[in-house]
Amino acid sequence: MRILAIAGVIAALIMPAHAQTKMDAENEKNSKAELEKDMAKRKKESEEIEKAYNETVRKTRDQPAAKKMDPWANMR
Repeated sequence: MRILAIAGVIAALIMPAHAQTKMDAENEKNSKAELEKDMAKRKKESEEIEKAYNETVRKTRDQPAAKKMDPWANMR
């Protein structure tokens, strides 16, 4: 009885790992295509973010430094 229980536990532990490795060629091909599309989309978004960042940095460098306000200037 113990041997049957041990065999059942081992089979239960092996099945999920076996199920994860089943992937036919078509599913693998579709996964690669989706991955490539996702990578291209992320690269485009990254480039857009970098462009916006560089524009913002350029705008802040071009502006003259603001005159510092001293609210207590009249009190001294």
